[in-house]
Parts: sequence; structure tokens; C-alpha cells
Amino acid sequence: MKDFLQALSFLSILPAEKILPFPLDGKELSRSMAFFSLVGLLIGLLLASGFYLFSLLLPRSLVLWLTIGLLAFLTRGLHLDGFADTMDGLASGGSKEKILEVMRDSRIGAFGVFSLIFLIGAKYLALDQIPNSSIYSSLILMTVLGRNSMVLVCFRSPYARPSNGLGKLFTEHLGFQEVIFSSFLALGVTLFVVGVRGILVFLIVLIFSLGYRFYFIKKLGGVTGDILGASNEFVELLSIVLLIILEKI
Repeated sequence: MKDFLQALSFLSILPAEKILPFPLDGKELSRSMAFFSLVGLLIGLLLASGFYLFSLLLPRSLVLWLTIGLLAFLTRGLHLDGFADTMDGLASGGSKEKILEVMRDSRIGAFGVFSLIFLIGAKYLALDQIPNSSIYSSLILMTVLGRNSMVLVCFRSPYARPSNGLGKLFTEHLGFQEVIFSSFLALGVTLFVVGVRGILVFLIVLIFSLGYRFYFIKKLGGVTGDILGASNEFVELLSIVLLIILEKI
């Protein structure tokens, strides 16, 4: 229960720490990653509920926009911030040290702003292609697979910075047991909400996550918290796009 509450507190705005106060110890944080997919499921259910309630009074275009806004609110924009920082760093075109320095800068650059606009717009347009009959399962799928991708990218990855950071607490202590638990839960949810075709979606996301991890290990020597957050954003969008493709095949 404590590990789940830690994951819930870290990944969402929900005040789980008020239910069960706890210190952010490295080993405890890494154990909480076993429940990242479960937190993703909860966030997805909240999004689906929000979409339903918004739909009672508002047109679909506005409902989708508000649902994407609700996702940012529920997660405190944590992964969006990591995505923007990661894109700013990559756009700097400098050395490993330069990229990491730009990523650590609290200010957002022009490319980070452009990337966020593109990402949010792409999510909106992708969700707009999903029929209402499938929108609830799609919202759940994207939030579950997105958070499981962070676990996959983190596993056995070096920490890219020489100094300590929050991401290092995860990368140093994450074990195989947590990865298996989170991944099997993500696969189970995928099969439940999408059906057998969800296996293909899960496998493509798995391959993307491993390739994404390999890219940053080669480029920066490891991953950071920003890179983990960005993987969530990429996979959320990728999940919706894959569902659209499957519908057309």
C-alpha cells in the first residue's frame, strides 16, 4: 500500500502523502515503480470520467481539449516539463555536457515551446480520430502504457549526470521484479480494454521504449528524470496513433 501511495503522490496531484506520510528514500521510490501502470490506470479512469461529464454539456471538440487539460492538471504537468526540457536539450546540438546543462535549465526555450505545442496539438488531433465508442479505452490505454514506458526506460539504465538528481534514485535501485509487475499489469489492462490486438500495441510500445532507452544511453551515457518524463509523453501519443492505424487495417 505504501509503495502504491508513493507512486500516486509522485505521478499525480492527488495528495496521497497526507494519507500515509513517507520519506522519498531511493529504494522505496524504485519499489513504487511497480505501481506506475496502476497509477496510470487510475489517471485514465479519471480522464474517462471527465470526458463523460464534459460530454453531457459541451461539444466534442471542446471536450477533447478539456480532457487533455485535465491530464496535464492531474499530473502537475510533470511529464510535459520533462518533454520540453528534453527537446530543448536535443535541439541545442552541443556536447553531452551542453545538452544536460540545457535540460537542467528551469527556463523553457523556443524549441521546447514549439515541441509542447506540437505534442498537445498532435494528441488532440489523434484523439479526435477515435470514435466515442472507443475513446474511454483509448484514454486508459495511453495513460497506462505511458507510465509503464518510464519503468522500461529506467530499468538497468545509467544515470546520465555526474551529480545526484531525483532520476538517479530510480535508476540505481529499480529491480527486475518491479519491471515485471508493472509490465504485466500494463499488458493485462491493454488486453482488457483493447482486446487481442492490444498485444501488437503493447509490443510496439515495448520496442519503442527499449529503442528510446538505447538512444539516450548512446547519446548521453544514460537517462535523467526529464528523459523518463518525455518517454511517457511520446508513448501516450504513440498509443493513440497505433489504435488509429489498427482501426484502418
